[in-house]
Amino acid sequence: MIDKTAVFCIPVKNESSNIKSLFRTLNKITKSFKDYFIIFVESDSSDNSNFLIKNFLQNEKGTLLNKSLKDINNRVARLAISRNEYLKYIKKNDKLLNFDFLIVLDCGGVNNNLNSEKLEKTILENQEFVGIFPTQSIFYYDIWTLRIKDLINYDCFDELFKIYKYEKKNIKKIFYKLIGKFMFINFFIKSNKIKVVSAYGGMAIYKLNKVIEFTYDSNNGKNGEHVEFNKKISNKYGDCLIIDKNLTNSYGLNIHTINIFLCSISNFFTKRFIKKIICNF
Repeated sequence: MIDKTAVFCIPVKNESSNIKSLFRTLNKITKSFKDYFIIFVESDSSDNSNFLIKNFLQNEKGTLLNKSLKDINNRVARLAISRNEYLKYIKKNDKLLNFDFLIVLDCGGVNNNLNSEKLEKTILENQEFVGIFPTQSIFYYDIWTLRIKDLINYDCFDELFKIYKYEKKNIKKIFYKLIGKFMFINFFIKSNKIKVVSAYGGMAIYKLNKVIEFTYDSNNGKNGEHVEFNKKISNKYGDCLIIDKNLTNSYGLNIHTINIFLCSISNFFTKRFIKKIICNF
């Protein structure tokens, strides 16, 4: 245990198939802190997510916030609103405002490999940074949120759409250059601490007093909500965000990396992926 406090924040919609594994992770990592509080923000679940969360919170320090977002179709826009809800809750709570860390977590099985030892070591070894993000031990998957100076300064989907308008024949090669190669970031960047302008990867550890003034903004779902949030932090504090390679939260073998791999080797899958993403936007 470290002599620190943390607020854990989790957006939820229809996560009954994944949320029990997240509960197990929370049971492990909340023990790292002298005090903690968990905030779930649930929106319009049609499964039994609400019931499972209420059951879990009976023996935990935390709360469930329900936010109806039925009129908003875009998933990223909904997530930005949900994330702002937990920030609002913290701002209204004097006790939580004095906690040390804001720790944001996703469901979806992306944090199954987290444990208290990894978390404590990361926090103690990176005290000079405002934000710390995990990586995955095999494939890095969250490339849309990734921004690294002089390496990936662009919205990878936006760039892909622009090129697709005039180049369809070899679009898989463009996809690999813009997106696919970053699955291997652990291997071609040798440093254990990768300085970033933005990242996420299913988890973020922020110094609460440094970030509570900011809000998430997705531009109605057109931009990644984490990117806009992290850019505000970077603009104010400079080189203060890192990916810590020692903090691995999963193997990175998931639907995202499968799609990235398929699109990197096949024009068919790349074109299908682009059309699907454009429809979602």
